[in-house]
Amino acid sequence: MKSTVSIALASLTLVFAAAAQGEIYKYVDPATGAVEYTNQPKRGAVRMSTGDTLSEIGTGNKAAKTKNGAATTGTASVNGRTVNASTNASAGTAMASVDAGTQKTRDGTRRQVLVDELASEEKLLNEARSSFNEGKPLPMADEGVGSPKYIDRVKQLEKTLRVHGRNVVALKQELANLKL
Repeated sequence: MKSTVSIALASLTLVFAAAAQGEIYKYVDPATGAVEYTNQPKRGAVRMSTGDTLSEIGTGNKAAKTKNGAATTGTASVNGRTVNASTNASAGTAMASVDAGTQKTRDGTRRQVLVDELASEEKLLNEARSSFNEGKPLPMADEGVGSPKYIDRVKQLEKTLRVHGRNVVALKQELANLKL
């Protein structure tokens, strides 16, 4: 009875791990507008659509081992599809490589995601620059130019400018590093 419960719990763990493998969340900080991508759910984050392919891409990790040294395996249903829940045991070998067409498609998709994110970050950076007004943003109705509330808002705008500026630089660098 005890081993049946252990097996059931192990199987359930594999199912949840496989289901969570392909989940990506996008969180936008309401105060700064900073965008964060994570695989961990977070309050206010939106689950991204992965096109049902992310969970099938190998992670490059070696297969997990149980106490007796056997590799863990299993299947799970992710987005209505059955996928292998084991880790990529062939990572780093010739078996792990994909054909040129598949890789080209993946690279093209990656480039498009980066281009879209760059456009979004550049837009947010321009909006932040406009709000910052060269260090002298217009005060809100309930603020005076020297009030603590105004000074805090100016500091927050400066921080937002730095974050979006770094994001734009990083995305441009990532695009420049792509091999196509």
